[in-house]
Amino acid sequence: MKDHSPDGPMMLETVLGMAADAQWHDRLHALEHEGGVEFLSIPEADAARKRMRVTTDRGRDCAIALPREQGLSDGAVLFHDGRLAIVARIDGAARMRLRPASIDDAMRLGHWCGNLHWKVIFGQGVMDVVLDGPRARYEARLADLRGLAEFVIEDA
Repeated sequence: MKDHSPDGPMMLETVLGMAADAQWHDRLHALEHEGGVEFLSIPEADAARKRMRVTTDRGRDCAIALPREQGLSDGAVLFHDGRLAIVARIDGAARMRLRPASIDDAMRLGHWCGNLHWKVIFGQGVMDVVLDGPRARYEARLADLRGLAEFVIEDA
């Protein structure tokens, strides 16, 4: 963390560890009892971003600027000085699960989703699209692909 001016955001430039890790759990638990833990609520669709401006649950203005080799995940400890800790919480968003009929269909579907800049989480034989808007909008875009790839839309 870099020093910041009273008018500027608190700069968070590295992931120190994970709240669930043994080395962090007890420290954070003790700080929570003292009111010293603040949380950043980050939509799942934004979790892959390296830079963003966010506000903690207590109103603290922060700017995240992570190095390329680090990523945000639920429970990431972004600041700790013994009196204050700032922890990321990734909010689960609605998802739509796509189940391609074959590997070829999966490739076409993945390419299509990538071209639309959709956030996709790949699972065993499925693709979960993180919905950043009405589900109907996503289904309408997928209708254009029906002739090129065979797939089923499921609830995630």
